[in-house]
Amino acid sequence: MRDKKPINVRVGANIQKLREEQHYTQEELSEKLGVTPNHLSAIERGVSGISLELLEKLCQVLLVTSDHILFGYERMEIEEEDVRAYLHSISELQAQLIKTVTEMAEAVKKLTE
Repeated sequence: MRDKKPINVRVGANIQKLREEQHYTQEELSEKLGVTPNHLSAIERGVSGISLELLEKLCQVLLVTSDHILFGYERMEIEEEDVRAYLHSISELQAQLIKTVTEMAEAVKKLTE
């Protein structure tokens, strides 16, 4: 028997949890995905990894993001402080860009005079 990769075990557990939350049996979900129940079972147990094609189908059928399947949550949590710092950086960058464009425009104007 081959070793299970930790990522396959985590992703498989997330898939099983989502499947159960939406009240699908392995047979029902595997039919919607176009795979065998044995294949879905192997993925849920972490014996097999999931292909990108199957991940995409799973997202569509379960109406979740890939983050939910891969990481166990809908989207990454971002601290409010980090958002403020990010927005501040963007506004500083915009101000610098405006200054640079203005300086370039003035230099071009002087060259054409």
